Amino acid sequence: LDYLFTMGILHPTTASSILLAALVGQDGSSCATAFTAAPALFQKAYNHRTGVSLHESSSPTKKKSPFHFDLDPSQTSNSGGFDHSNTPPSLQTILTHLAELKSGSDLRGTYLPHKNYGGTIANVSRLIKQLKEETGGIALTPLAAHCYGAAFARWLLRQPQQVVTAGDALTICIGRDPRVGGDRLADAFARGAESVDEGNRPVKVVNTNVATTPSMFEFVRGGKCDASVMVTASHLPVERNGMKFFSKNGGLTKDKIDELIPLAKEEANHWFEMGILPPTSGNSGIMCSEVVDFMPYYQDVLKQHIITEVESTSPESLTKPLSGLNIVVNPGNGAGCFFNDLLRDLGANVAGSIHLTPDGTFPDFGVPNPEKKAMVEATMQACEAHNADIGIMFDTDADRSGFILPRNLDKDGVRSGYESLNGNRLIALISAIYSSSSPGCTIVTDSTTSERLNKFLEGNLGLNHYRFVRGYANVIGKAKELTEGGQANAEVAIEISGHCALKENGYTDDGTYTAVKMIGLLARTAAAGKGSLLDLISDFDEMPFEEEVRIQITDGSLKTTTSVFQSLAQSLVEGSDDNDDWTFDEDNFEGARFRLSSGGHFMIRQSLHDPVISMQVESASREEAREKVADPLLSLLSKSEAPMDYSAVENL
Repeated sequence: LDYLFTMGILHPTTASSILLAALVGQDGSSCATAFTAAPALFQKAYNHRTGVSLHESSSPTKKKSPFHFDLDPSQTSNSGGFDHSNTPPSLQTILTHLAELKSGSDLRGTYLPHKNYGGTIANVSRLIKQLKEETGGIALTPLAAHCYGAAFARWLLRQPQQVVTAGDALTICIGRDPRVGGDRLADAFARGAESVDEGNRPVKVVNTNVATTPSMFEFVRGGKCDASVMVTASHLPVERNGMKFFSKNGGLTKDKIDELIPLAKEEANHWFEMGILPPTSGNSGIMCSEVVDFMPYYQDVLKQHIITEVESTSPESLTKPLSGLNIVVNPGNGAGCFFNDLLRDLGANVAGSIHLTPDGTFPDFGVPNPEKKAMVEATMQACEAHNADIGIMFDTDADRSGFILPRNLDKDGVRSGYESLNGNRLIALISAIYSSSSPGCTIVTDSTTSERLNKFLEGNLGLNHYRFVRGYANVIGKAKELTEGGQANAEVAIEISGHCALKENGYTDDGTYTAVKMIGLLARTAAAGKGSLLDLISDFDEMPFEEEVRIQITDGSLKTTTSVFQSLAQSLVEGSDDNDDWTFDEDNFEGARFRLSSGGHFMIRQSLHDPVISMQVESASREEAREKVADPLLSLLSKSEAPMDYSAVENL
């Protein structure tokens, strides 16, 4: 039946109705009981199959069907096993996976290619179900990209306040990171967007090929296009991909993604009724109105920011402001490779830079991530070999950065004692910059930052520290809210992972702009004859031990995860009343956070997307973490009958 209606031989609703009738059985009595509100089309299909009218099937002399359905309508929603809409199974799979792609303010999934042309919804549906059964993953297909392309275009046309211009065409710019499959997803998205014909304004898609996520918003802000989309999965594994959307108001928030989902489903329904898949170009190109490399424009924007940051007025400094600085750039074969050329143009010695060719296979240490040990070690070695003033690392789409800095600088200019700068220490140094330029401002971070960081920001720098829910979009949104509402001057919104958005840059999440601030600070410090940048945070005393462990819910259920988390959190809060080593943090916005008497903390929180409960511990030693945190926690976990694996806590 699935095959027949996808080939156009049977209408999908008819095929689904026949299938339901077959499942119920030939006895009309139970069929009528189960489907009293069945549409006329179902009755027609049933009559055709059995030769018996539903209205004639209530005779008590008929044999009772072995399949008796006693359905409570309140218990039969689309989230359960019964579909009131009578949606064909293969279409329902497509519609469900379009919604499941939402990950906060992004779309994310495992890249799953299918036929370029000539395939069917049923084929794609089977691939999606197979992926989910084998890996538990959510598929991101060219079909999904096409549907979201059409959805984004329609959404923009219906909300003119989201676009920059009112010109003849609605222009959407599309860029991507270099990972495999990005070009095909971009092609499908472009075809979907340009297929939209609403009103008097056509849709034009401009492909800018490999670009960075922050550059895509800069293209909108700079008037190059009305809106943009970035095809990327950031630091996630190589088989993953995703999309980030931008209008003139910045990145789309998760509530705006909710508005795209029904429009994408509407487009999928259209192609299902046609009985075919929308064509794509495969890996042979991207079909769109125009191809324009906007990245040189973005480079010029960043160059001007660096010249401003250096604060020198000599003629040479206006063209070569970074002369005399040795800088190592490691973009990890991602989209940030352009930054090395930018620094060279401004006079920096970048001879020691590594992994400068975009390559979607990421051959050296996998997908770039400034927190990844292998990437940090490779960058540190390059810095040591070339006596670098600073090492700069980017993730795949360059919206996040990390740094390597020397601890020592001798009288002969030899640098040594290189250390990584990320996490709490990166937040501390960025905050130190603003303690001078904007005294008393507010630094908004995610909830997992340390107790010692809070003490440094407020006690040493005289700033205000505001912790909020983890997730870069959440942190940025709160900073905007505080500033626009007049409650605070939130100069910095930064996550412990390195996502950093600054008020002066329109709260754009931009790893390259963070690097601009660090390079400017470095140039000013070097010109003043001062020592290491690490001296600026010498009073930041980190706890010796910090680790994050995960409790896995083994049945894979988010419902079970929520139940276990709520029970565990309640027990911990109640136990803190009788535990002198714990103080419950009532001001925390996420999970359950407890201060330790030694000055550290521990925190548990539930993942929104995975069956995982994570626990972060910051303490004076591993031994203290075991004694004060892990052991009491294990005593609670061992009493639970919930299906979970807490071996990571046992091994702490």
